[in-house]
Amino acid sequence: MSKAIEAFFSNKLTPSSLAKVATTKTFTPGRRVAPVDKREDADAQLRVDAGEKIGDKQNFVLQVNSQAKNTALKKFVAGNGRGTRAQLAAASFDTKAADPEAEARRVVQEMKEQSKSKLG
Repeated sequence: MSKAIEAFFSNKLTPSSLAKVATTKTFTPGRRVAPVDKREDADAQLRVDAGEKIGDKQNFVLQVNSQAKNTALKKFVAGNGRGTRAQLAAASFDTKAADPEAEARRVVQEMKEQSKSKLG
């Protein structure tokens, strides 16, 4: 799995921070979740945006930024990008989950697995 993906989920969007924002904020689709400041895009190489909320399920989308420096991520953007970024993974967070931390770990793991399968 890409080191960039591991670094992103260790430094920019940990399961703990995802649990907090997913259960305390309301998002409009396309809103930036992490990194919060777009000046961090080149360093982060990835970003998570909010997707549509359906019932108690908040969708999140992991995307590769066009400024990505990692070779595998750059190749992915080149072949799958639309404009400034390319969707790498998506997952739904149950905002009513009994254990938000466990739900966030599940969502992060799902995004990592999707990313791994798309990056090869």
